[in-house]
Amino acid sequence: MGLFGSARQRTPQGLPFGRELRHEDHRGHRKLVLVRHGQTDFNVKHLLPGQLPGIPLNAEGLQEAQATGQAIATLPLTAIIASPLERTMQTAECVNAGRGLTIQQDRDLLDTNYGPFSGQCYDDLDQQNAQWRRFTTDATYAPQGVESFAAVQRRAVRAAERWRVAPDVGEWVALVTHADVVKLIIGHYLGIPIGNTPLINMDNAAVSLLTFHPEIQRAPTLLCFNWTSPALWLHAAQRQ
Repeated sequence: MGLFGSARQRTPQGLPFGRELRHEDHRGHRKLVLVRHGQTDFNVKHLLPGQLPGIPLNAEGLQEAQATGQAIATLPLTAIIASPLERTMQTAECVNAGRGLTIQQDRDLLDTNYGPFSGQCYDDLDQQNAQWRRFTTDATYAPQGVESFAAVQRRAVRAAERWRVAPDVGEWVALVTHADVVKLIIGHYLGIPIGNTPLINMDNAAVSLLTFHPEIQRAPTLLCFNWTSPALWLHAAQRQ
């Protein structure tokens, strides 16, 4: 089983290999602009924020969110939906700068509920906690009080499906959320096994774009993934 399933898996009907896709090819399709929040001190210290309250963007994270908001200012967003946590609401406000949209909240976009692991350092847990190690290597398993990644994916996709068909929100809908949620949504639609989602990188304040055909049974197209302004992965590589 490879990253995209067995070798016999077929490309979606009507999407032949070797064709480059352009944004104008998707005019009139519902777009979901998936935005991860900017950096927090928890990110820097390798602490698990989960659904804990009171974790705002740090100074760098605010700059990241503002840079992303400015970089996508020309996108004709028609709705902004956010996880209710501070870091996502702050990022959503940066995305909304100059737009005057009403930021709606959706609890299905919340970060993974890490339960008793919340606030702990995942580097320490990797070394010291067998339940944590099993949890991070088995998407269907979760210790008591912890949300499995399979459960996170179910509610994340539920949110994506809700907003891909919601009436009266326009063509361009931004979902401001968390790394796990973005990766699990995209993994679902691209058929990536949930156990392989740790192979996907997701930078702070990164933007990904899914476009959905009006025929609801058709798979969406991934037009952009983990895009940041400036390219954080490139700057990180240059510093090494």
